[in-house]
Amino acid sequence: MGELFTMKYGDFKVDEWKITQGPPVILECLKDNSMIEIIDIDDKIRKMTFRQGGKIFIDKIEDEYRFYWNDDDLI
Repeated sequence: MGELFTMKYGDFKVDEWKITQGPPVILECLKDNSMIEIIDIDDKIRKMTFRQGGKIFIDKIEDEYRFYWNDDDLI
């Protein structure tokens, strides 16, 4: 299980991801090789590529967002 914390949402293509309202909010990957970019709390850009059906879960914790996922969903 991977996770990272950020102060803002990442960048993703709306035709490659489906958003499900939570909590937690869930981003589900609709296509293989879909990339998402997230800027973590250290201002580092994290790029991750997911396979179809992979999910990212998002929790809001005070002023931060916690993104977490199953590493098996990564390509």
